[in-house]
Amino acid sequence: MSENIIKLVIAGEEFKFWSSVEIMRNIDTFDTFSFQAPFGDGSAIKDLIKPLQFKSGQLFIDDELLSTITIVNVTPSLTADNRSISVSGYAKPGVMNDCSVAYSEYPLEFADQTLEQIAAKLAGFYEVGTKFFEQSGIPFEKVKLEIGQSPFNFLIKLAKLRGFLISNTPGGDLLFWGTAKAVSTTLKQGHTPLLSVTPSIDPQGYYSEITGLSPGKLGIEVEFEKVTIKNKNLSAYRPFAFKVDQQLSGADLQRAVRWKMGLMFANSIKYTVSVVGLRDERGDIWKPNTYIDLTAPDVFINRETRFIIQSSTLAKSDSEITVLNLVLPESYSFEIPKRMPWE
Repeated sequence: MSENIIKLVIAGEEFKFWSSVEIMRNIDTFDTFSFQAPFGDGSAIKDLIKPLQFKSGQLFIDDELLSTITIVNVTPSLTADNRSISVSGYAKPGVMNDCSVAYSEYPLEFADQTLEQIAAKLAGFYEVGTKFFEQSGIPFEKVKLEIGQSPFNFLIKLAKLRGFLISNTPGGDLLFWGTAKAVSTTLKQGHTPLLSVTPSIDPQGYYSEITGLSPGKLGIEVEFEKVTIKNKNLSAYRPFAFKVDQQLSGADLQRAVRWKMGLMFANSIKYTVSVVGLRDERGDIWKPNTYIDLTAPDVFINRETRFIIQSSTLAKSDSEITVLNLVLPESYSFEIPKRMPWE
């Protein structure tokens, strides 16, 4: 039986006696973590971890590697009757979101290169590897990383046009992947391990159609190529139009609008679910990019509805609880849901 011992390993030293732990893993961004621990004179961590050193390490649950990490924040706390330390950080590729590329590497223009080639170049500056779950698609005609621009944000924009989400592997590589195929588990209102279900519905960002506009030929007036996608789940008139931030056409423009529609569903229909323990019914640690079939009539999930885990937060203190953020799978699949959970 799993003991769910959470270990932080730094320079070969193991630390596992924490007063509280939170580890968040995401489908479309980097892992993050935070720990709290006593911080006495005899604490080994006191000699090994200091502020502004950005030391690397690994996170394990029992002997399973969860994430290869960088320690970012180290904050001791001193009161009359208590000394403690808070340690937090992110997965190894997180530096690509904090920093730009060194000025000496510019200009960084990419012509007729694939997403995989561009990602490998940028990640290589930080000694980060890349992993693609499938071929990265056709080359980009010409794209440019601006001075001061976050390489991660730049890659996100390109990844959207090729249908990829970006996260990280347990080993610390930059991961480009799509949505999962297998169901993780089934959860039902009133049945263990489900503790709570909290909806987050944003009606003001929900539209009946979305139109994407891309600048085309320059003449007396600028002509725009456009793509409109309709949301068949909404009969009320609520249109939305936007200009894409680069010149796109054909399949790329279609994909950009579909991504915008998916983002609409992700932002408009969310559920936060709390469950007992750190593992699902199969004994696997809860993780993002797996499916859940959820029924909870009291929060308008009137029928068994499939959701995808957008993020999972593993929390351990006096008890073990996992918080799952759920969205509709169509948020990432470029499709329109056939019907809503309350229908």
